[in-house]
Amino acid sequence: MDPNVVAISQESNSSSDAIRLTVQSIDGKKTVVVAGPQDTLGEVLGRFVDVGPRRRSDLHAVHECRNLHLEAKINELDLPRGATLHLTRYPDAWSLASQIAAAATTDMDVSNETAELFKRFIHDGEVQIDPLARHLGVPNCSSWTDFEHVTKMLYTRDIVLLVKKFLASAKATNERQAGTAVEYLDVLLRSGVIGVLVRLYSSGSMLHHLRANSAIICLLYPEISGILPRLEVCFLPLWLELCRLIPAASGKGRSDPLYEKCRHRLAAVLSLFERTPSLRMPKMPQEWLIERLIPIAKDATDVIIRYMAAGWAAPDDKLFVFRVLFALVCYFRRREVYAQRKDGPVGAVLSRTAMSLLISVNAFMTRLEGASPSKEQQQQDATHNILPGLATLEQHQQDTVDSIWVVLGQLDMWSVTDCHLAGAIRATCTAHAACLNALVLGTSADRSRCKDIGRIVVKHKDLLGFEVRMHFARAMLPEMDATSSAFMLFDDEPHALEMLIDRSQLLPDSFRYVSEAASHVLRGRLFVEFLDEEALGEGVAREWISLVCRALFDPRHGLFSPCPRDQQRFFLNPASGADPLQLKYFDFAGRMIGLALMHNVPVGVRFDRTLFFQLAGRPLTLDDIADADPSTHASCKKILEMDPDLVDSDALGLTFAREVGVFGSGEVIELLPGGRDIAVDSKNRGQYIELLIQSLFMASTKDQLTHFAKGFSYMLVKPELRKLFFLSLHLKDLDSMLGGRIGAIDVQEWKEYTRYEGGFTQQDDQINWFWEAVASMMVEEQRRLLFFWTSVEYLPFDGFRGLHLGSGLVISKASLKTSEHLPSSSTCFYRLNMPVYTSSSMTLSRLQKITQEHVSNSFGEI
Repeated sequence: MDPNVVAISQESNSSSDAIRLTVQSIDGKKTVVVAGPQDTLGEVLGRFVDVGPRRRSDLHAVHECRNLHLEAKINELDLPRGATLHLTRYPDAWSLASQIAAAATTDMDVSNETAELFKRFIHDGEVQIDPLARHLGVPNCSSWTDFEHVTKMLYTRDIVLLVKKFLASAKATNERQAGTAVEYLDVLLRSGVIGVLVRLYSSGSMLHHLRANSAIICLLYPEISGILPRLEVCFLPLWLELCRLIPAASGKGRSDPLYEKCRHRLAAVLSLFERTPSLRMPKMPQEWLIERLIPIAKDATDVIIRYMAAGWAAPDDKLFVFRVLFALVCYFRRREVYAQRKDGPVGAVLSRTAMSLLISVNAFMTRLEGASPSKEQQQQDATHNILPGLATLEQHQQDTVDSIWVVLGQLDMWSVTDCHLAGAIRATCTAHAACLNALVLGTSADRSRCKDIGRIVVKHKDLLGFEVRMHFARAMLPEMDATSSAFMLFDDEPHALEMLIDRSQLLPDSFRYVSEAASHVLRGRLFVEFLDEEALGEGVAREWISLVCRALFDPRHGLFSPCPRDQQRFFLNPASGADPLQLKYFDFAGRMIGLALMHNVPVGVRFDRTLFFQLAGRPLTLDDIADADPSTHASCKKILEMDPDLVDSDALGLTFAREVGVFGSGEVIELLPGGRDIAVDSKNRGQYIELLIQSLFMASTKDQLTHFAKGFSYMLVKPELRKLFFLSLHLKDLDSMLGGRIGAIDVQEWKEYTRYEGGFTQQDDQINWFWEAVASMMVEEQRRLLFFWTSVEYLPFDGFRGLHLGSGLVISKASLKTSEHLPSSSTCFYRLNMPVYTSSSMTLSRLQKITQEHVSNSFGEI
């Protein structure tokens, strides 16, 4: 017996005249009842069937789409023994379902009504095709409208009108009482109409095939009947059943075009749940859902495998269907694993399919790497030090980039519950590291911000080159217009950030402008002018960013603390944040760091691991605090290495508490509730150190970090990309991007990027004296000279090449100035204007004067 059937018997109804009936309730549960011939149907249902909290008068009983009167006696209903009765609140739906089935199965070409309609468009013995086509709603009808198409619409008109009537009734029912459309549409399943349509679609009768196909198309695209997208989710059970039945019945199997349409519509509506969290899935038994979903997802995956095996990118619609359906089965797979069902139906079927998909990706990447590039491509790619042929992919190869990302992203989701697949993905990425690098470089900024690519990049960032990781991280920042400068020479753009800064009030003035600016303005162009100074343009804006960042990280302002062993590496100052204004300055600092990165201005600032990993959302470990607090790090290491007996003897005298002094006031902070009374021993010392680190570097700077992270996130394309930005980088990557090149400047490289104008030549004594003076300078003096000349104090990681100098640095002869004048500069054009000095000592003396800090920050002539 069906486990869903509950058998009920009663002695009073055990006579030979009694009839055995099966009653299916609205929720699908079946109950076997035995009724006497004189019992009314209402009495039988009330005696044996739980109709729930709703009034019994709301329910109707239907047999073979015929509405049965509850007052009628059993022997008056002419029911066969073993008949199945369906309980419903919508007898009209059963009636319409019966009419749909009849219209689909009839052998008549058309109904009398349709025949009369056809006659109205016959004049003088000829059919007026165009008017008839317009009446039938043929799209794009013209004088050359296909007669065959119109004929097909006539043959299918009756069933299409009935299906549309059914859908309109479902819509109206749902409008009267929200949430009832699912139950109404379920009648098509319970009545067997869906099965009838599929059988007729697969039959040898062209007429029946046309009608069934048209009816199913109406069900697949209910918007034609005015069904709103939010109501389309109610059709999911119908479409799942169609996806199950059509391949089994059709001679084309899983290649049937109607099945592919069903699969696509299913994915399209399922994707609504991603974009509209408020939507709710219609109630379906989970096992029923999974049983139907697995083969559909497998088919969608097999399609992608075939495309990749052939070396072609899958079309966007195929990728879309695969992504949506595979993501859903990944969700059910995780539920299987969490329920400790390692061999559940999802995993049993799709684990091998997932591995086959990865094999196809591996073969595809191998084929892509083997593409033979042209000599011109090889030269270009060699310049960028990436895999030949992949930086300049042809169009059809460019289309493959997204295919690979989509597939890798879905496989990565599956690998969460499949360690074997996770290892295979890692092996594939390692074997094709060059291809992976090229794929990251070949991906648009918009696509790079998607979660699937982010997960892959973060997990395998060690396989990527620094420039590739930097390229990916920069995709989180707003893109500047490539046709014009990020900085402005003239304030002629409506969304520019225009600032007039008093050098003596550098931080307060800058704080006011930046804190009050809207995000779209901060992400636009900069127009900066210093009070009582004539200099304008890019150089001034770069100088402003450098000066403000330098001031914000100056320990004297108390926001950040330098690491004891590296004064250019900073962490959050736990003693800051007591003043609300300081917290606002942390927000300001985050925005300025974002501006520096966005405009590619190295500012000589490096984050400590404690700050970097907290911005990435990663918990801190003991080794992470080594630079920020070497003393605590060393002490904690000793505690971990001590003999257990010594620790247990309470020789350390430690408890789960620490003392802290803030502005002269002493305070005891418990690391956990009651911590001051809990002694540290050999068993809990690891927990003590973890809690101590959290207290010292996380809890004590929680507010400061929140404001700094908020300010930085404000500068990103989307604030939620902040963790991805930092997770995609190593700390040394950010050091290079934000801090610039460390150490002495390569004077030879400096000379190679410099040209001469105004009468100077490379052989002049003045030029030789100039470079001799530069070579003799201390590192800080060289930086100040460079800053005076270019408004760049710290070179990018790739040196002068990273400045994008165009025609290079320039030393121009200042013919109108005497040797008593100091050099001047035009930082926007990377131009140093130097008088004609008469000796090497004079040249050195003049250059040393402009390397004094108060001079190197001003670019006017002196």
